[in-house]
Amino acid sequence: MFSIEETYWWFVARRKMVINLLKRYIKSSENLKLLDIGCGTGNNLIEFNKLGDATGLDASQDAIEFCKQRGLLNVVKQNAEEITLAKESFDVITLLDVLEHVQDDMKVLSNCYDLCKKDSLVLITVPAYGFLWSEHDEALQHKRRYTAAELRNKLNISNFKIVKISYTISALFFPIFLMRFWQSIFKNSVYPQTAIVLLPKLINDFIIKILDIENSLLKYINYPMGVSIVCLAVKE
Repeated sequence: MFSIEETYWWFVARRKMVINLLKRYIKSSENLKLLDIGCGTGNNLIEFNKLGDATGLDASQDAIEFCKQRGLLNVVKQNAEEITLAKESFDVITLLDVLEHVQDDMKVLSNCYDLCKKDSLVLITVPAYGFLWSEHDEALQHKRRYTAAELRNKLNISNFKIVKISYTISALFFPIFLMRFWQSIFKNSVYPQTAIVLLPKLINDFIIKILDIENSLLKYINYPMGVSIVCLAVKE
């Protein structure tokens, strides 16, 4: 992830989507404090620091070390289910493909509610649809995949108000569905393998361009299907 996060189409397209949505829905950038839960190797955190004062949090010591290699020092090693940061101290919280990794996603959402100031924004991305489950999910140690309705319900129960929820990576839904179906039938690896395939630069860049168009329309519409879900919610 550290080596491909800056260029691989999945990470690039997701990062662009998240930044575009945050810029659209953040009401004020003055003294903005952001928390990226599950910050990974820190490339997203670099972009978040351009919006305000960003803090990264991850349960992995390896992730913390990779963040430091990028020059990011405001990172904390903590489990998302046991966060001890000060309550009501953040204006924006992001969880990018994090909830599917934790045992108790409702506990994590409750923690986010406690960490949010009033009217704070929470942005979440998760993988979509249980029928897309494959060895990719097993390799990444996922606990579940979601539907938009399920994620909406969990946020409502956690006292968040939904601002926007949509499926994403919609343009690639059928190719990815067929690839996962093929993998499930012809799986021959001893250990689960991720579905990350490094593509020639021309194809990788072409996919990014397609998803740029999709992301530009996402500001105005919600997609009915996709391999991922993005949700923005506020603490009232």
